[in-house]
Amino acid sequence: MKLDPKALRYLSKDDFRTLVAVEMGMKNHELVPVSLICTIANLKYGGTKKSIQTLHKFKLLFHDGRNYDGYKLTYLGYDFLALKTLVSRGVCSYVGNQIGVGKESDIYIVANDDNHEMVLKLHRLGRVSFKTIKNNRDYLKHRKSASWLYLSRLAALKEFAYMKALYDNGFPVPTPIDYNRHCIVMSRARGYPLTQIVQLRHPSKVYSDLMNLIVKLASYGLIHGDFNEFNILINDEEEITLIDFPQMVSTSHLNAEMYFDRDVTCIRVFFEKRFNFIGERWPKFKDCHNIHSLDVEISASGFTRDMEKEFQDLSKQQDDEEEEFNNQEEEDDDDYDDDDDEEDEDNQDENEKEEDNNSNNNNEDNKIKKSSKQEKVDKKDIEKEIKKEEQDNQSDEEEDEEDEEEDSDSDVSVEDNTPVIEEFKGLSLNKNRDFKFSNLKDEDYKAPIVLRKEYIENLDENQPTEPKKKVELTEEEKQKRKEEKRQKMITDKVKRQLGKTMREKVSVRNNVKSRTKKEVQAHISSY
Repeated sequence: MKLDPKALRYLSKDDFRTLVAVEMGMKNHELVPVSLICTIANLKYGGTKKSIQTLHKFKLLFHDGRNYDGYKLTYLGYDFLALKTLVSRGVCSYVGNQIGVGKESDIYIVANDDNHEMVLKLHRLGRVSFKTIKNNRDYLKHRKSASWLYLSRLAALKEFAYMKALYDNGFPVPTPIDYNRHCIVMSRARGYPLTQIVQLRHPSKVYSDLMNLIVKLASYGLIHGDFNEFNILINDEEEITLIDFPQMVSTSHLNAEMYFDRDVTCIRVFFEKRFNFIGERWPKFKDCHNIHSLDVEISASGFTRDMEKEFQDLSKQQDDEEEEFNNQEEEDDDDYDDDDDEEDEDNQDENEKEEDNNSNNNNEDNKIKKSSKQEKVDKKDIEKEIKKEEQDNQSDEEEDEEDEEEDSDSDVSVEDNTPVIEEFKGLSLNKNRDFKFSNLKDEDYKAPIVLRKEYIENLDENQPTEPKKKVELTEEEKQKRKEEKRQKMITDKVKRQLGKTMREKVSVRNNVKSRTKKEVQAHISSY
């Protein structure tokens, strides 16, 4: 929906009062009834109904009376409310042409009383091209649903906060001036979108500047999330300005590395396709280190309240630990001089005691060595005898196991696994699936157990066939068979004739249905 500010000159204070009343009613209503608008606006002599008609005529309100009679604001009405407040603040006085359209915003040129040009960005979420906002943005947070007007207001507030924080920290972004509802007013950056640039004088310089900008954002705890040629402006001196910030993500996000790598690859692929420039080096997320915490100040997406609490607790703990460590160092320095004298006296007494103990220990060690040698000799003999006994025991156990297996095979009970055998065309078939050939009798070993039809048919052909005996019929039996054949021929002829007559009685309409398309077209053209 285009912004047409001509209707502003025809609207009165009562009309803006009704617009504000509808906006307040939409906090709890999708469609605001007329009675509620009248109570909120509180206009005399039925002025609300008259103003509703004028607003509806200029398409500032939308009326729906199918299931529930009520009104709601359109984007144009929301634009008028924002412009009215910006004009009253003295931020802008003139509205110019439209210079840009995006999937979630429209951009216009505005000016103030001093004819200083600025840019007005109107967020318009809910378009056909970008309705997956719940998956791609975190504006709703803990809410389940909200109107598109409210979501666009949250997007504008978030973008203005990012822009102001980045501008204060020296990033190349437009200067933020003011915002209201879903509108943002910023300075106009002199430059062209990078998509419109065909050739660069120094592509390596621009490439390095863009990569350094990505790294600088990450060092401040932020990732742009949509760092591509559409959101980068470049002027004649090849200086860069960055725009479009509502999708920025914190470096503490779960998918922060993926977003960082996506921004880097977008620039690399664009420079390779457009300028035939292949960068030999590019930054990685592992190499980036957080110097500042802008994501905490702005509460970037991915940095939740719980993480804020943890961050504050950790910062407090670090400060407390540093203070304790400094206090301990000062105390230790004072006590160190007193402890040195005491340690010297104690060391002299300990050295004298150690010398006496060493002389006594040397005599005892000699005795222990002799006894240990005899014990080692005895242990070796004992270990050899133990190994021999273990080998003998293993051989005996293996023989016992083999004997047990043979006994178990011979003593298997046939009753638990009795196969049910039937004769099927000269074959003995087993119905039991747990069948074993060892359980069959000697007579059944020759018969293969097969259920396939092909194999059975082959067996039938290979089996010796007995010659059939010719049976001679009497004359009476022959005559009976001839009469039966004649009766069958007669019945077949009668059925054929009856079928022909039934086909002739079928109507032309039913007959056309059974024909092909060409025959149907020929039939229609004949009539």
